[in-house]
Amino acid sequence: MPAKQPVTVACAANEGYVIPMTVMLTSIVCNLNPDRDLDIYIIESDIQSEQREKIETSILQNKKNQRVGIHWLKLDKSLIDDLPVAGHVGHITSETYARLLAPDLLPATCHRLVWLDCDVVVLADISALHDVDDDGQTVAAVSNVVHPYVSSPLYGSTVVFNHAELGIPATNRYFQAGVMVVNLDLWRQRNISLRTLHYLKEHQEKVIYHDQGGLNAILHDQWFRLDQRWNQTAAVLEPEFWTSPAYSKEEWIKTKNDPFIVHFAGADKPWHPGSKRPRASFFCRYFNKTLFKDDLKLFTLESKIGFRNYVILWKAKKKMDSILAQLKTYFRGQGFETGKLVSHGRP
Repeated sequence: MPAKQPVTVACAANEGYVIPMTVMLTSIVCNLNPDRDLDIYIIESDIQSEQREKIETSILQNKKNQRVGIHWLKLDKSLIDDLPVAGHVGHITSETYARLLAPDLLPATCHRLVWLDCDVVVLADISALHDVDDDGQTVAAVSNVVHPYVSSPLYGSTVVFNHAELGIPATNRYFQAGVMVVNLDLWRQRNISLRTLHYLKEHQEKVIYHDQGGLNAILHDQWFRLDQRWNQTAAVLEPEFWTSPAYSKEEWIKTKNDPFIVHFAGADKPWHPGSKRPRASFFCRYFNKTLFKDDLKLFTLESKIGFRNYVILWKAKKKMDSILAQLKTYFRGQGFETGKLVSHGRP
């Protein structure tokens, strides 16, 4: 039986994202099938050699028997320097757009790629994602939970603002671009990078969620939906977002209880000072396996202990809120309302 191809993973970071990127890549090798080799491509703009060495050592000290290759690629910001980096989401940097350039930066011998944002932690064998059947589509991704359709309302518009003009049906799903399996051959053949960049430059501030908005406009009929567990965002903790027909209760329960990848999407990150974000214990687990564990000042003893306690307290609060809501309903039925007794005609 022929050996399987190495798993190819790519990401992008600047100096400010060195630690979360290292944690993300460490989590990959810790959970990777020991029989699969791994090639990592890091697109960067300002990471110094001393930091590179620390990143590589952190990753390689956690690998098993497999070969792990780490390749550094320089981000040419001139290709994206006129694209917005703030807009509706304040934590966006130039490196965010690197996923659009990755297929052309990687060697032509690479035919499949797992793209990962640096604010994720991988809890499962990434080779299972790399090998997923993409149904012959350009990308495979997870459906966005908060905005499941291109027509989902947002900021007085829709999440793909010109979906009707582009002829995209309102019921088309909208995907989350932080975790993607990319068919590099199809991407290159269909010139997705240039088309998406052209769309973003043409519409600038009208595009919501930056490159993700552009990719959903260009790839609206060229993507395959992955199991939601491959990209568990914070919305999984809020059941009201998991509404029919967009999602089933079964999907919600599986994604909440058994994530393959945890994604800390949004501006609040678990490595920020004072962060009390649920699921941060996953980040802490793999952070402690890197060389950065002893010199990251923002992780005080209190916050390290807190990572575990935040999850426990958050679950307790949700349970208490549920009990209080039931009690409120009960007492209202017994004649108590806003602190006053309703007489029901009795003296």
